[in-house]
Amino acid sequence: MTTWFPVALKLVGRRCLVVGTSEEAPSRVRALAEAGAVVVATAAFSPADLDGTWLAVLADRDAELAARMDRECETRRVFFAAVDEPRFGSYSHLALARAGNVVVAIGTNGEAPALARRLRELFQDLFARSGLAAFSERHAALRRLTPPARRRDVLGADVRDVRLEGELVLPARPEPLDANAGDPHGSNGR
Repeated sequence: MTTWFPVALKLVGRRCLVVGTSEEAPSRVRALAEAGAVVVATAAFSPADLDGTWLAVLADRDAELAARMDRECETRRVFFAAVDEPRFGSYSHLALARAGNVVVAIGTNGEAPALARRLRELFQDLFARSGLAAFSERHAALRRLTPPARRRDVLGADVRDVRLEGELVLPARPEPLDANAGDPHGSNGR
């Protein structure tokens, strides 16, 4: 398994390409646009689409196209991710939970996106219930008002009592893995 290195990218004003027509495409376009990227969306891929592109996403589940885009992006040094195809690309999307200026990213190396989404939902709910957005804004304002030489002590004291309480509960899975377990009719559709 490849271990990924998580980073936060500044995409303001950078050209980003989203290829595909799947249900994933609009959310990828929206997320990139919210980050300030100049987003170009297209239903079909042409290598010329990568000209001037900084980051590319294949939103359709198409292994053959993912392999082709991966080669083209690697040659041009363009960051690339293919939805549901973690073996292709130079990065994977992370599930983001946000509260004001706090961002928590959850990744599974592209191997368990449903788990990452669920954990994001749990963190998002936790952040909302705790009032983290307002707290983080107040803390950021305190940082701006505090002289650099005193920041470590003052800001450390401000967050000293921040804590998580509770536990993460996972379902017991003693039975063998079955991809059709969520389908009451099984794989034959009956």
